[in-house]
Amino acid sequence: MAELIDVKLIDGTARTVRELFTGRKYGLDYYQREYTWSEANVTELIDDLATSFLADYDELDEPHQVASYRPYFLGPIVTSSVKGTRFLVDGQQRLTSLTLLLIHLNHLAEGLEDAEDLAPLVFSKKYRSKSFNIDVPERNNVMHAILKGTPFDPSPESESVRTIWDRYQDIVALYPDDLKGTALPYFCDWLLERVVLVEIGTTDQEMALEIFETMNDRGLRLSNTDMLKGFLLARIGEPERIRAANTFWRRRITELTDLDKNADSEFIKHWLRGKYAQTIRERKKDAVPRDFDLIGTAFHKWVRDNRASLELTRAGDYATFVNHDFERMSQRYMQLLRASRKMTAGLEHVYYNAVTGFTLQHLPIMAAVTPEDEDHTFHLKAELVARFLNIFVARRMVNYRNFGYSTVVYTMFNLAKDVRNRDLDRLRDVLADRVADIGESFHGVRAFRLTQRNRSHIRYLLARMTAWIEEECGTGIGFSAYVNRSRKHPFEVEHIWADKYERHRKEFDNPYDFAAHRNGFGDLLLLPKDFNASFGAAEYEEKLPDYFGQNLLAASLNELAYKKNPSFFRLIKRTGLPFKSYPQGFTKSDIEERQDLYRQICEHVWSPDRLGLGGGTSSETATREERKTFYGIGLADLIVAGLVEPGEALKGTRSGMEYRATVLPGGGIGGQNGTEFDTLSAAAENLTGTTTNGWEFWRLARAEDSRELGRIREEYLAPESPEQG
Repeated sequence: MAELIDVKLIDGTARTVRELFTGRKYGLDYYQREYTWSEANVTELIDDLATSFLADYDELDEPHQVASYRPYFLGPIVTSSVKGTRFLVDGQQRLTSLTLLLIHLNHLAEGLEDAEDLAPLVFSKKYRSKSFNIDVPERNNVMHAILKGTPFDPSPESESVRTIWDRYQDIVALYPDDLKGTALPYFCDWLLERVVLVEIGTTDQEMALEIFETMNDRGLRLSNTDMLKGFLLARIGEPERIRAANTFWRRRITELTDLDKNADSEFIKHWLRGKYAQTIRERKKDAVPRDFDLIGTAFHKWVRDNRASLELTRAGDYATFVNHDFERMSQRYMQLLRASRKMTAGLEHVYYNAVTGFTLQHLPIMAAVTPEDEDHTFHLKAELVARFLNIFVARRMVNYRNFGYSTVVYTMFNLAKDVRNRDLDRLRDVLADRVADIGESFHGVRAFRLTQRNRSHIRYLLARMTAWIEEECGTGIGFSAYVNRSRKHPFEVEHIWADKYERHRKEFDNPYDFAAHRNGFGDLLLLPKDFNASFGAAEYEEKLPDYFGQNLLAASLNELAYKKNPSFFRLIKRTGLPFKSYPQGFTKSDIEERQDLYRQICEHVWSPDRLGLGGGTSSETATREERKTFYGIGLADLIVAGLVEPGEALKGTRSGMEYRATVLPGGGIGGQNGTEFDTLSAAAENLTGTTTNGWEFWRLARAEDSRELGRIREEYLAPESPEQG
């Protein structure tokens, strides 16, 4: 018989964030030592808090009106008090994350009138000893660096310490602009007074552990994924088909969760949002959750309530939804997850985006991909969307623009709707127009420099630039190696100039101007950590010979890089990039010159033309309806209009090679090797092996007419003249 629990030893109390962090110190027991939250966890926390707060916030409200805002419940925590010390038995992930958020809020509030000092909620004094309120000695150094805003190298630290540092960087990047400025004090008040957790406290440590184990026994809970499965499978009809579908579902969910513990629910959210969501909640007072938001919180309920829009009416519809749509789309999602973790041929930009920390890329990719797409089409679609996103992110980086979840989620939702179920040609047109509409350009590099907040961005950009230069020259170790933190000597952002103002007094009147130039993009390189350890404070001339032995971007400072290096010469000639050596020192004007070189390298690395996304039309010169009409035209329309004949030959040229194809009666393309393709671009890319806009690549092969098919499409769309009417 189970031993009865003494309920007198258990106390449950609702506590605000302020109450939990005021005058309290928390310790961690051995089984709660690691901090393991992922970027996705932090993203969800910040987005949920922002959404809840903005549902009530009005900029005209008086501060006291925050007390009437709807509270937000952040779940339970379990504590045990032993000999005057309160241990966090369950809940340290949330409280640690809240601590990091409080530090960021405190940094944002610096200099604001009437802003509350939040530091005592993070770091306080008890028994005449200062310590963090979540008191874990191994975390002290990283927490001090975060609190003071000073640089910190997490690479030699424990997993918990590295994760804390990374999640704080995520919070900085993800924190929405809507909650800054005048909204910030209101949000701080709301977070401290209206965000509530239930503390389950006990003075018996064994009982605390028993409560912890009971609360974390997942077998007692049904997840959204479980409930969706139950709803769908129950309507398939025949018992044998239900059993088969259940076996498949369980196997696929296991495959997903083997890749990531939350991959099952994340996949379903991306799939349903990408394919079916039509609306998203406005961020204003009293706005109600819409499709996007409801899928995020309870997708099983959303599917049940939207059966008609999902065309789920008969038993066969449910079987198809599970055995075809769910099966094919989950398979694609797993391919994307793997590609985001390891460089994969044909999906390189999925990996690049993952390295930047851009968490929203799966949404528009899943929107563009269809269950019917073959592997080749899936790879092309996913890579095209990822390329657009990579251009978008890189341009925002160099212009100090946030690309965190809350900042760009509306943009990504609208992109998902624009690319939803597009064929390859139409997808390319949509994305090319989207590139033309990006407000930022690489001109921002001219004022780009290293700050306390963007080191990871600088590191990523330098890794892409360095890897691209070497790939173009057929050398180098590749991007993955440059961003690999597990290497014995990982690559780090290093200054060409040492931090020695006295060496540059002739060029600078004060150390502030010197520091600004020293942190300029043009003074930065990506070098192995041991290089900086050996040469960090050395004079430029002392380091110059050793730069030659490093990657080409660093070696280009040395004149030896330009001798007997034909591949490098060919790159310079082909691109016109203004590389030059600096054998006689490195001055202020040299940094500025190098800064412009970096700008031009960025324009090559992220060139829309090179990435197959050039030639787009800005919304300033084309209305949305015009673009929708343009996207809706396929080769079959040109055949019906008599502008292209079934069976006639097409030709295209790339790098001096001529390729041939044939127009098929239904609007498809027959390649030289007998393969049939649905779109012009798919045929061109299969033959040339490179990303190609098929409408610009293919021409008529008539003796008297060799127009691009894109020109013929424009003719088809042109309004009829009076004579034609």
